[in-house]
Amino acid sequence: MISGTHIWKSFKGKVVNEDVTFSVNKGEVVSFLGPNGGGKTTLMRQIYGELKSDKGEIEIDEMDPYNALDVLGVVPQDVDVMDGLTSFEHIYIMGMLKGLSRREAKEMTEELMERFSIENKKVDALSGGNKRKVLIASALTSSPKYLILDEPTTGLDPQSRREVWNIISDLKRAGTGIILTTHYLEEAEKLSDRIYFLNRKILLFGKTGELRKKFANYYQVINVETGEKYNVREEELLSFIRNLNYKYEIRLPDLDEIYDKVISNEPN
Repeated sequence: MISGTHIWKSFKGKVVNEDVTFSVNKGEVVSFLGPNGGGKTTLMRQIYGELKSDKGEIEIDEMDPYNALDVLGVVPQDVDVMDGLTSFEHIYIMGMLKGLSRREAKEMTEELMERFSIENKKVDALSGGNKRKVLIASALTSSPKYLILDEPTTGLDPQSRREVWNIISDLKRAGTGIILTTHYLEEAEKLSDRIYFLNRKILLFGKTGELRKKFANYYQVINVETGEKYNVREEELLSFIRNLNYKYEIRLPDLDEIYDKVISNEPN
């Protein structure tokens, strides 16, 4: 398990993480959602040991972050591929840097390239989605138990984004614990077992279904032809749909509505 207990972090007197407590289990995807400047990346940097918390404790399988690098893979938000290398060379070199022998690095690189359908081209010539696949594969060369993905699909086209989603789902099924930060609410809702809303401090957390039920004092009735949405209270639902003359869908509020309610109620 990865756990953080009462984490505080400030820069130049400004609190960026305020009393943050969280946990991530092996074999689950946990997402952190929040606005730009809300402290997500700062928290990630503390989890993988680039920053030290001012107060609180982070443990990765009962180790501090500095002693847990063997069980942790990281794809930071602002990282890019190393230009001039082929896909194979990029992943192979990362394996060597993580302590694999030449034979182990070669075998692992071949396995990951096949698993993620990565072509052996110069990384400079790859699409954004394939570059991201190379970065994720490079982080997996040591077969980590946990993987941190800080906004892994930002700037990708829809097809590339879904390819990354498939990789995340496959890793989860294989037992990898994944921490995901994202601005895409659809992404968090599709992939996550649990979600933390973070804007300096934890505003709300829970399983996606639990969060939706928490805000389920109304239903959304959607005109499937036009996409128009109507928020209807439960006691008024039957009388509302009796008068409809179009095809409709009924559902609980989605993550977009929950996010807007939680973040808009938080003072700046």
